[in-house]
Amino acid sequence: MWWVTLAGALLAPASGEVARQETYVYTAAPHADLEAWMRGFERFPQGATIRVVSGGGSRALAPGLFASADPEVSFDGERVLFAGRQHHEDPWQIWEVAASGGEPRRVAAWSEDAIRPLYLPDNKIVYARKTAQGFRLEVLAPSGGQPLRITYAPGNQLTCDVLHDGRVLYEADGELYTVYPDGSGVESYRCDHGVSRHGARQVASRDIVFAAAGGLARFTSALAVQVNIVPDRGGEFVGPVAEVAPDEWLAAFRPGSRTPYSIYSFDPENGAPRKLSAGPGVQPEVLAPRETPLRFPSGLHDWPGANVLCLNAYTAKVSITESAIGSVRLYAQDAMGKPAILGETAVENDGSFFLHVPSERPLRMELRDRSGRMIQAEKGWFWMRSGEQRVCVGCHAGPGRAPDNAVPKVLLRGDVPVKMTGGGD
Repeated sequence: MWWVTLAGALLAPASGEVARQETYVYTAAPHADLEAWMRGFERFPQGATIRVVSGGGSRALAPGLFASADPEVSFDGERVLFAGRQHHEDPWQIWEVAASGGEPRRVAAWSEDAIRPLYLPDNKIVYARKTAQGFRLEVLAPSGGQPLRITYAPGNQLTCDVLHDGRVLYEADGELYTVYPDGSGVESYRCDHGVSRHGARQVASRDIVFAAAGGLARFTSALAVQVNIVPDRGGEFVGPVAEVAPDEWLAAFRPGSRTPYSIYSFDPENGAPRKLSAGPGVQPEVLAPRETPLRFPSGLHDWPGANVLCLNAYTAKVSITESAIGSVRLYAQDAMGKPAILGETAVENDGSFFLHVPSERPLRMELRDRSGRMIQAEKGWFWMRSGEQRVCVGCHAGPGRAPDNAVPKVLLRGDVPVKMTGGGD
């Protein structure tokens, strides 16, 4: 496994044992409610300041700004991207500064809040920007210009991490999702609708670690369900974690609900958390070089609309009686935020269907039986980008399902999708 060597690496305490000296950045905040953004409130109502911890001391990363939060260390460990407010009345905007210190550079400025910036491997950044409809994700090129919007679902979306395979991990409505940096391929990470999950980050094992119900849990690739991190440590965690080594993680923890979060070090397999920061703090990030994610080559075409092929709608998390499905109905969200039907078409007896759908709009599907009664319907919304070509295994199948090795009957009939863009299709 690939690991970094931290600056100031080792100290020898009086006992003769060798202990690590962590080098990291974190957000110092007297009060932190990291999910307040979902309710339209300020996450740091009493202010916040990013601090750098190194060599046994600490300093403010950007002392000239009124507030700073959401630190993200560059892949070479030389720079820190963050959200900051130059003055009290300013919105949160995106800044960057050398990790060694210096004058911060404003990367982007809008009249709305922009938070949780992350580096992408092609020198672009992705972040969450506040709009009248909620926070949405955008990608900005190093040359600036107009950002690329990559989420189109209603509600709030907030960045979590950039995964090793190039996908952007984000949270929305207590679920974890992934989307490619061009806005294509959106999907739920596990599609199990479990407890609310927040503050996720990928560790070196490729597991996704997140906060859930006051504790920490992980998604492991071999399992379709979350695994709680043991042993039970009491108190309350909030994500994200920062991985120093396999046996040492940093996280914001508090022993009681009435005390503020502080930065703690702990072994995820055993041992009690050890407090590191003297004052309150959240959002730790190791200050060192790290592995660069893979670049994602976009496969979008310059075509209007998008195509989606379902291989077998019977491949689902719930049991659907054979030959029960008669049709699939497609909805979009109208200007008032209500579902509006775009069209309905028959489903082949092997469960396959092939649709041409609108792009850059919230969409959802509904399966109906041969009498027109609803069998199963999506609760959330997805979208497709212009020119996107997508194949799904089944309806609400989850990531643990693989398709049968067979040509779907809908393609044996022809290769032209059914147009489902509204207007009486």
